[in-house]
Amino acid sequence: MASNAAKQPRLMNTPEWVFPWRGRKKTFFSMLVAHVIAGVAFILLLGAVRVKVVSPKPMIPRKASLIYLTDDAQGRTLALQAQEGGPFPSRFEPSQWAGMAALENEAMAATRQVKPYVPQLRELPKETRIAPMELAAKGELVFPKRQLVARPASDPAKMKLVPTIYPLSGIPAEAIPAELPPFTGALDSAMTAASWRFLVRLNAQGGVTECVSLEKGGEAGALELETWLHGIQFRTTSEKPFRWISVGIGFSNQPADGTDNR
Repeated sequence: MASNAAKQPRLMNTPEWVFPWRGRKKTFFSMLVAHVIAGVAFILLLGAVRVKVVSPKPMIPRKASLIYLTDDAQGRTLALQAQEGGPFPSRFEPSQWAGMAALENEAMAATRQVKPYVPQLRELPKETRIAPMELAAKGELVFPKRQLVARPASDPAKMKLVPTIYPLSGIPAEAIPAELPPFTGALDSAMTAASWRFLVRLNAQGGVTECVSLEKGGEAGALELETWLHGIQFRTTSEKPFRWISVGIGFSNQPADGTDNR
C-alpha cells in the first residue's frame, strides 16, 4: 500500500505540504482489526463497571401506645409525670395553684381597709345675670292682623284663550310688546296644547318680515299664528337693517271683556 501511495503522480510546482485528500482503499484485514479492537474495549469496560443494587429496607409501621389513667392518687401522679416529661411542657395555671385562694383573700382584705373616696358637693356661686330686655309684652301681637279680602271667583264662561309670546333667543323679554293684537283664528284643544316655536326675521323698525315655524309647521293653526305674528311690532334698538330671532307662543286664559279682576 505504501508503494501505491508513493507512485501517485504529482503536479509540477506542487508544494510538499499538500495533503492528498482522496482516501486510500479499505481492505478486509483493516476492517477486521478495527472491529476486534472495539469489541475488546467494550468487554473491558463492561467488566470494570459494577452496579451496586441495595434492597429497600422495610418501612416501620406507624403506631402508638395509649395508657388509660384512673382518677386516683396513682393516676394523677402518672399524669403529672407524663406532662413534665413529655415533649410539650405543661403551662402554669394560677387558678390551679393551691395557694391562689389564700392570696386572693389577703388581697381583698387589704383593699377593704382603704376607705372609699366620696367627693363633697359644694354650692355653686350665684351668677349676676343681666335681665333680658323685653321688646313686647307676653301675649301681645306686634304686627297688625292681615285682613283677607273676599274676591269673587272668575267665571270660566267669561274667560277666553289668547296667545302670548315669550323670547327664546336673539331678543330680550323687554322687547316683547305689552299689548298684542287680537287673534282672529279658530282655537282648538290640539292647537292650544301644542308647543309652538317660530323663527322670525325683523327689520330695523321691529316689524316682522318673515316667519318660519320650527315645530309642526304643516299642522292646523301654524298659518294662522304666522299671520298673527306679522301684525306684531317688536321693540328694537338694533341698527342692523334685518336680524333673526326665535320666539315661543303659548296660550293663557284672559277675561273676554278685556278687564283684569286682580
